[in-house]
Amino acid sequence: MSDRQDCHTVPIMRFPPGASNAGRAIHRRVPGSGNAWLLVAAICLSAPCLGMAVRAGTPPAPGNADPIEGVWLGTIVAPQGSVADIGLEFFRDTKGTLTFKLNFPAMFTYAVAFGIPVVADGRGHYVITPALDLDLRFADNRLTGTFGKGKLPVRFQRGGEFPPRPVEERLPAAPALLWQYDMGGGTWAPPVVAEGVVFVGTSAGLFHAVRASDGAAVWSWKGENGIDARAVVGNDTVYVVDTGTNLVALDRARGSLRWIAPLHDQRIAGTKPPDNPTFNHRAATPLLVGDVIYCGSSDGGLYAIDAATGAKLWRHDAKAPVFSGIGLLGDDTLMFGTMDGSVVMLDRLTRRETLRVGTGGGVVTTPIVAGGRLIVGSRDYLLYGFNLADGAPAWRYSYWFSWIESTPVLVDGLVYVGASDFSRVTALDPATGRARWATPVHGMNWGTPLVTADSVFTGTASQNIKGTVIAHVGGIMALDRSTGAPRWQLLAAVPPENGFGGYAGSLALAGDKVIAAGFDGRLIALPAR
Repeated sequence: MSDRQDCHTVPIMRFPPGASNAGRAIHRRVPGSGNAWLLVAAICLSAPCLGMAVRAGTPPAPGNADPIEGVWLGTIVAPQGSVADIGLEFFRDTKGTLTFKLNFPAMFTYAVAFGIPVVADGRGHYVITPALDLDLRFADNRLTGTFGKGKLPVRFQRGGEFPPRPVEERLPAAPALLWQYDMGGGTWAPPVVAEGVVFVGTSAGLFHAVRASDGAAVWSWKGENGIDARAVVGNDTVYVVDTGTNLVALDRARGSLRWIAPLHDQRIAGTKPPDNPTFNHRAATPLLVGDVIYCGSSDGGLYAIDAATGAKLWRHDAKAPVFSGIGLLGDDTLMFGTMDGSVVMLDRLTRRETLRVGTGGGVVTTPIVAGGRLIVGSRDYLLYGFNLADGAPAWRYSYWFSWIESTPVLVDGLVYVGASDFSRVTALDPATGRARWATPVHGMNWGTPLVTADSVFTGTASQNIKGTVIAHVGGIMALDRSTGAPRWQLLAAVPPENGFGGYAGSLALAGDKVIAAGFDGRLIALPAR
């Protein structure tokens, strides 16, 4: 990690209404996610923030000590079979409230005081509901129970010390940029390349077409709303969804506006289109099949739109907002996720759902089918492989307490997927869910990994918002495809206060170039090696 990075990242967690506001937590409601909430724990890891939130060494308040006070070391077992070390230190804060520190190296969390109260019933039952979903029983001087929404088994023994924080990894520098283009504003959107031209939108509402060979401008268009979504390129038209939940169609050659189709029906939703309802600007990516565009909406529908005119052909009630991209299985089966945790397969001809399975958190990634499994990540911290025949879970892969915001990609029989706070690229067998390798990339990697013949590239995002638990680094990393070993790292600038840095979206391949669009307003090209 770069020593220039500090106070970057807030872990994203879910908890029910009514949870305590201890520890200066920030709450944000996610429309369409039922009773799910987001927790931003007001804690910092890096040295400049220690005085703000980390209360190491706070003496216990006078009174009787709780029997679990002190240090506990243990292990947690994931569904994929991996075992991780975990440690807790229970103590009373200055107000006498029982709280804890967490040491969880697999999640880059080292002796951090979360500022969350521990709920005890006085009979040996302890619960930490916000953030970690820890449910523990104290008996025979041991703590046992479950962790997370996946109810992962965890057990602790009293005593010991937390291991020291590892030395920061230093990686070779990235090769020199081949070109850069000023987009006139930062972006959450990923670039897309078609026939030598890069298409990308920005938060300022600018949409650009740029020549991939040298970064020269082809055309630009300015809309009324920001653009966070990935564009879809047709024969003569480019389609993209803006932050007002409008599907915009632009002439591919000249950049002139062809039509705009509003996709948020306020009469159905009961409200105007929400502003950034997913926290990290996840946006629906349309799917073009023949002369029809299919796209999800914040009003809880999936729309079929005439690609030539923008006319609405039909709307399917998805029961919850759809911010995932739309996938296609065969010729006629659409696949998408919803914010109520559903994963849906829909026959586009009959408009009937052929499969609907549930997860424990919102789904903003596009499902794929590989190895006979329907594979999708969820905000319940699990990557799923569902049986296509009956929708039963064939396997689950735990990301501990990290959302899975990355849409997987299948290449030569392996699935490659990113994460969020889990900060890894993972290559796994789609049939079994077993990882071939999982490499830390030191930042929130929300995009789909870019896989080439011998390399895997990923963009990472960092965050400079007051109150952080996991320090992330924004940039781009190149990995060896066969082993996952890091090859080089491009470090992005430290983000501004209350802002983000690095690259939120997927990278794109243009011949021998990797294309990336950043929060700093630059579209860049790097050698694909």
